[in-house]
Amino acid sequence: MKKHVIIFTSIFIIIISLFLIIKKIDIYHEKKYTVDIQLDTNQFDLSVVDCIPQKLIDIKDFGTVSRLTIRCKNSFDDFSKTKFSKENKDIEKYLQETEYIDFHNSVVMDLSRKLNLNELPPMDCAKTILQNINQSTHLIVYDPELALQISSGITYGYPASEVLKRSKGTCGEFANVFVALMRLNNIPCKYIQGYMITPYGQSLHAWAEFYDENIGWIPVDPQVGMFGVSQYHVKMLEGVDFSMIGADFSSLKFGNSKIINN
Repeated sequence: MKKHVIIFTSIFIIIISLFLIIKKIDIYHEKKYTVDIQLDTNQFDLSVVDCIPQKLIDIKDFGTVSRLTIRCKNSFDDFSKTKFSKENKDIEKYLQETEYIDFHNSVVMDLSRKLNLNELPPMDCAKTILQNINQSTHLIVYDPELALQISSGITYGYPASEVLKRSKGTCGEFANVFVALMRLNNIPCKYIQGYMITPYGQSLHAWAEFYDENIGWIPVDPQVGMFGVSQYHVKMLEGVDFSMIGADFSSLKFGNSKIINN
């Protein structure tokens, strides 16, 4: 009897030890791929800020701005272990054509045919577009003058077709082209507005999210060609296109951003 008790106790200790080791690995894994970022701003949508894989940790109001603390997840390097939102209410609106997402323009349609996008499922379609329009391909060259006009609230930038004709744009124009190509091929896609907040600086940034019925809303950064985004992408607003997300850069307040843990 005593021998059985010793064996049982030993097995129990081994099981508990294994559990603690696995838990420790999980905690290390989570810390490695997440950061907590704090920032002050006056333009955001709480339902967007607090949407997986991003999580709102804290919010404090200071008159004209709010201080947000957000836990951001690296879904680029850790895609397989990232949970994405599967909320698909009003998903049809992310298939519509707009002034800036003008996918029935011949220039956009020609590029889609060239890439054979109509033959591809959502994941492969997104990867093909990213590989062929990101900044390293020089299909679209960064336009600093336009970036200044957009950040000053003077313009919303250029429609997807005009971007391809000019071969110039900002992160927002890369996003417009990506969204247009995805919607042309009947894949729901959102325009995302937020910030890049890294250990080296901060800036406004735009990217996109497309819907895969098996996974959910997958974020991508068309400018740099990222499938998934880094832990330094901080989402604030989303919508059908830039002009419809509720942003007004002429009155934007943003600052005091910092990475709390890295």
